[in-house]
Amino acid sequence: MRIHIVTDRFTVGGGIEHIYQLVKGIKGIDFAVFAEPGNAAGKFAELDNVEIFPGGYDPGYVLAGKPDLVHIHHLRPLFFFFKRTASAPGIPIIFTAHGLHIHKYEFSGRFSDKIKYTLRFFLEKMILKKPDKVIAVSKEDQRFLQEKYRLKNTTYLTNGIDFTGVRAIRQSKEELRKELNFPAGAFLFVTVARFDFQKGYDILLKAISLIKDRLAQADREVRFLFVGGGSEFDRMKEYSRELSVSQYISFLGERDDVYKIVKAADLFLLSSRWEGLPIVLLETGLLKTPVLATDTYGNREILAGGNGILCRNEDPADLAEKIAQVLSGKFDLEQCARKLYLEVENNYNLPKMLAGLEELYRSFQL
Repeated sequence: MRIHIVTDRFTVGGGIEHIYQLVKGIKGIDFAVFAEPGNAAGKFAELDNVEIFPGGYDPGYVLAGKPDLVHIHHLRPLFFFFKRTASAPGIPIIFTAHGLHIHKYEFSGRFSDKIKYTLRFFLEKMILKKPDKVIAVSKEDQRFLQEKYRLKNTTYLTNGIDFTGVRAIRQSKEELRKELNFPAGAFLFVTVARFDFQKGYDILLKAISLIKDRLAQADREVRFLFVGGGSEFDRMKEYSRELSVSQYISFLGERDDVYKIVKAADLFLLSSRWEGLPIVLLETGLLKTPVLATDTYGNREILAGGNGILCRNEDPADLAEKIAQVLSGKFDLEQCARKLYLEVENNYNLPKMLAGLEELYRSFQL
């Protein structure tokens, strides 16, 4: 069986990593991966069952190798693929919806975004009817696709993660703090996310400002570690100064030792306005670090049932109160971390995802 995988660009990040784990883990299938050029194409060089085509995702280019099935992982090439409805006659098309980015227009309240939401809604509803199968990576996304878009071609198959890299971090929290030069006795909050509107750093900074007097009077040092880069990085640094909270925050930028930083922390924070299925929460669960996150798409599916602490979405006051309650010892953080670990280990492992995906692929064989 030959399967052509299509995404937008060979760029380092979660999307390419997901595809890499997919083609590496499913044996007995020949893969080709199509995307525009980027800095991650070389990642696949070690795999003998994969060909790389960094020439884009034109349908004629993708279909020239006569695949048995095409699996698309990004909305842009999906739209491009179906501009001509007869572009892939007789070849099954699967699309994985890695989160529903239409949600970004739900939060600003601007009239222009309401128009964008409406336009995107009808465009996505039309396009997503065309693949033979649409994979939703969360149950909430599947319900949205079925109830809002009235799709009958959906299936649920959550992402799974490779536990190897996470479990390779064997040092204790104390050892990691010494290695990373973090204060040994401080209560460390950590956030790992892009600096953009979706991730809600503005909400988190406002929450910190609401309890800065309590932080100053706390019986131990409190630090917030912000890991990541993005379009709003400089603006959020400036905003922290405007709110007079920069003394509590370390802007660490993009790092290649994220697992160590998360394991060294006392609590992971995620203030996103929406998510698809946040892989960072799964990784945090395996590292046995407890989580406080906004009650929104994606987050609540992973953290429901006491797997973590949820605060109201886009509500700095409630987030501030939850942070203060964490510091006062109101929550059993060890139990939250233990429950999240078991949730991830049982339901979000890579072999389970690969088995489900291979079964779906094989179901299209003649």
